[in-house]
Amino acid sequence: MRKLIYEGYILTNSEGLTDTWKLIIGEQTRVGSLFELRRQINFFQELGVLPPIKGPLPTQEPKTKLSNKRLHKAKPKLPLRP
Repeated sequence: MRKLIYEGYILTNSEGLTDTWKLIIGEQTRVGSLFELRRQINFFQELGVLPPIKGPLPTQEPKTKLSNKRLHKAKPKLPLRP
């Protein structure tokens, strides 16, 4: 399944076809192409009739955490020439 966040709204596509993206706003579900759904979001935002976005968007944690030693490796010092 693919997910896309546009203007704070989540568009999902579980079938993989270009015209089967799903947008859920409030209790309404809309299905169509990305172009159509983006136009609908923009249109309803201009009218001011979209419900507010529920809370902040979830953030993803980095999959691997690097230690400070790996991030800040000391560069080898070169001898100075006279």
